[in-house]
Amino acid sequence: MSTPLVVLYAVVRGGIFITLLMLIGSQVALRLIGPTHFGARPQLRNAIQRLTIPAVTILLVMIAAKGGLQVLSFVDPGEPITLDFVIGVLWSNSWGHAWILQLACAIALAFWVRYDSAPDGIQPMVTPVLIFLLAWEQTGMGHAAGRTWRFSLGRLLDGAHIGGLGIWLGTLAVLAVAAFPLLRGDERLADLADVVRSFSFYARLGVVLVILSGTIESLVYAGSITTIAQSTWGKLLLIKLGCMVGVMALGWYNWRVVTPALEGAHATCRERLRRAVRLELLLGLVMLAITTMLVVSPLPGEG
Repeated sequence: MSTPLVVLYAVVRGGIFITLLMLIGSQVALRLIGPTHFGARPQLRNAIQRLTIPAVTILLVMIAAKGGLQVLSFVDPGEPITLDFVIGVLWSNSWGHAWILQLACAIALAFWVRYDSAPDGIQPMVTPVLIFLLAWEQTGMGHAAGRTWRFSLGRLLDGAHIGGLGIWLGTLAVLAVAAFPLLRGDERLADLADVVRSFSFYARLGVVLVILSGTIESLVYAGSITTIAQSTWGKLLLIKLGCMVGVMALGWYNWRVVTPALEGAHATCRERLRRAVRLELLLGLVMLAITTMLVVSPLPGEG
């Protein structure tokens, strides 16, 4: 694959990761807004749901682009692209099967969220199921689907990793974009504190999933701890771990320092929350960018 295609592929895959995590996060955010936020609940729900349509649209475009780039990566210079060639790339292997199913799920989700008219308070399972399938098919287009694993264990671990990131960073991103701006003013400070407190449970759950799945995958791929720093894949992994430690530290700060400050209505509590969330999401973006590079990098011993 040429350098421009590698860069485009990384950008597209990163876009898929980000939108997929935000879709997972939107479902978590809708559920953590409970009856204690009765006054602001309809506005919060509407703001979160409004993110879904553009996120699904971007995801659909990115998935289609990923298929096109996959085809281009197999084309030799001057070779014509025929229908038989495209079918051979996208239909005759497990990567193509996962891509086709993911594209179909994205199309179905795009139609569903566009025409879904369920009233407030009703949460049909169509959207969560389609998002789950999108994440599952994502695991079929990387190292997790390789021969290293048996009985789809790699895909299950990779799915847990994606789910954990979505529950953790995806939900935080959705709250930062859609919920926190609606909870301004002293009269909404208690609601803001309650939302942040509710999120901390999901954040810890997401962190546990990310750490457990990531540790098992990394040790299996590396073979041993000593070989991690001897490959490009291992060096990227160490950088990702450094970013994750930073994000976890900021999450702990939000949980143990910022949330009590919000509950105590301290004068600088909102500014503390704003700074911590921005930095946490920035480090999260770096971590996701490295994750995208890890997926396309040769495993230790392969290159």
